[in-house]
Amino acid sequence: ISKANADECTGNGGSKFGYPIVVYKSDGGNFTSVQSAIDSIPQENHQWVKVQINPGQDRSVTTITFDAHNRTDESATFTSMADNIVAKGITFKSSYNHPLLLKNALSERKVLGVLQAVATRILGDKSAFFECGFLGLQDMLWDASGRHYFAKCHIEGAAGFIFGSGQSIYHACEINVTAGALSSQYPYGYITAQGQGSSDDTSGFVFKGGTLFGDVRPYLG
Repeated sequence: ISKANADECTGNGGSKFGYPIVVYKSDGGNFTSVQSAIDSIPQENHQWVKVQINPGQDRSVTTITFDAHNRTDESATFTSMADNIVAKGITFKSSYNHPLLLKNALSERKVLGVLQAVATRILGDKSAFFECGFLGLQDMLWDASGRHYFAKCHIEGAAGFIFGSGQSIYHACEINVTAGALSSQYPYGYITAQGQGSSDDTSGFVFKGGTLFGDVRPYLG
């Protein structure tokens, strides 16, 4: 995937761009939650719809966070199931067992090991993420299925934190292999847990360019 082709989402002669929706917790938006904004889009929609999540400047100030663990397929902070999705300048974060938050959490509650806690689950085909953030610890970015493109994104975790059976390109991304407060338990970090099941399986992760850093010794998978 090199760029999104808007012609694929126009239907039969319709306009390429439909209408904008603004999500803002305070007054001034069309909706106060992302889910309610998405629910307002018709299921048979054939136009591009822009959902602007305020403050909407970049990934450092616009973050969706969830702090829970249940079944892996039920506890994701953000799940994307539709095709032809483009996201830009937003961070998806699982704060459950997050390595940079555990230092304070350990003094308040007993953490019994580290559990899977998904920040983003991507199931749709032809999904693209530009300058986004993905933050967690273990099994954090579920690149589940479909063709996906990640460009100039910041991705951090420690244990198999990019996983799934997607067919994806990670282009010029920052990958931070960090265990934070759990670095003594995690002397090694594993970036991927790709789910390719056989030699005929066309899924795979391609990393092109970008930077790799962190506070534990990294392995690709």
